Amino acid sequence: MFKIKNIKVSRVAIALSLLFLCSCSASFTYNNLTWLSSFWVDDYIDLNKQQNKQLKSIINTTQQWHRTTQLPAYKQDILNLKGLFNQQLDYQQLKSQVVLARAHFQNILEHAHIPLAQLGLTLSCAQREELIANIQTQINEEYEEFTELTAQERKSERLERQLDYYKQWLGKLTPVQTQLITQANNAHYDSSLLWHQYKQTRLNAAQQVLLNKALSEAEFVKQLSYVITQREAYMSEELLASNDANLALYVNLLIELNTTLSEQQRESVNDEFDELINTLTDLIED
Repeated sequence: MFKIKNIKVSRVAIALSLLFLCSCSASFTYNNLTWLSSFWVDDYIDLNKQQNKQLKSIINTTQQWHRTTQLPAYKQDILNLKGLFNQQLDYQQLKSQVVLARAHFQNILEHAHIPLAQLGLTLSCAQREELIANIQTQINEEYEEFTELTAQERKSERLERQLDYYKQWLGKLTPVQTQLITQANNAHYDSSLLWHQYKQTRLNAAQQVLLNKALSEAEFVKQLSYVITQREAYMSEELLASNDANLALYVNLLIELNTTLSEQQRESVNDEFDELINTLTDLIED
């Protein structure tokens, strides 16, 4: 019933952090990040031979750190969530654990931001312009997809995804459970446009660094590192507030659903937790 989100910042960051939990391909994907990253990065920029070598070194080093320090932390999070689920849920405890689980991505950025910024330093003017243009194209395409749907259509699509998600964890939903999920979905704040604005603001900040020829190497790395790591600095107050409000809705929904579960559904949730734990154990030991 709990979800750790894969957060997309850039394909390079995804290459460093991608972890498909509850997937038969988890070990393959995680253990082949260096090889797979070349396909993802190619969508944004053409790196030369030396830069590819530098990127692979960053990924290899970060993955070794991630496997030994972060995967055990993910596993402990799941164990903690399972423990909370199997007792009377407390709002503050549950919220704190969900926040902790979602914050792991920041650890990756904090670990890898200097070598990533140093890689950015090696990019030619043409490469920097290519990178900015391709990210801008992606942002524009996401915005076009957003405008193609009405607010009600977006809410309906989200409800369908929500119902599918909880069915994965619980099995067949009761009318009461469906009603609770629907009510939470109706109350959910659609922050899609705010996220679009955040992405554009952050890209603009990166562009100012990447195209500023007057920066010294040290200042370039410092400023690009800031763009990489300080995500919330580019989020509006409205977006931060909506994130907090939606998190509260999510935690409250979990608590309300927990009171409605049958024994069979509780067993299903515990099975899902165990699958996550086993997946992480396999990845740690590979």
